[in-house]
Amino acid sequence: MKTENIHCQLATQISNHNTTWGNLLANTNFGNEASSYWTVTLQPIHISVDSINNSFTFKNAKFLFDVNVGVSSGDDIRLFTKQVSGHGTFQFVDAKIIQLQTLILNKALTTQNK
Repeated sequence: MKTENIHCQLATQISNHNTTWGNLLANTNFGNEASSYWTVTLQPIHISVDSINNSFTFKNAKFLFDVNVGVSSGDDIRLFTKQVSGHGTFQFVDAKIIQLQTLILNKALTTQNK
């Protein structure tokens, strides 16, 4: 399998790994504030693959989420982004498909208010 194909499949699977991103959101201290929306964008060029060990690292995943700071007094929603990096492992399902096995996020690099 071509490396570009592995990168594209990993980018999609990392971006859609709801459990990992939901846990990151749950472990972000909002106090009495609540989040109702999040999305992840990761470009395949930000992934490095070690095909021998079926492992990868990534950087610059954009984790965008909202925070409703007006839960008790009205609708005041702010958007934030975190640049996230991490690593993990994958396995080959067949000659054309890989499957994400583990995904571990490193400490979030920055948070920006949009």
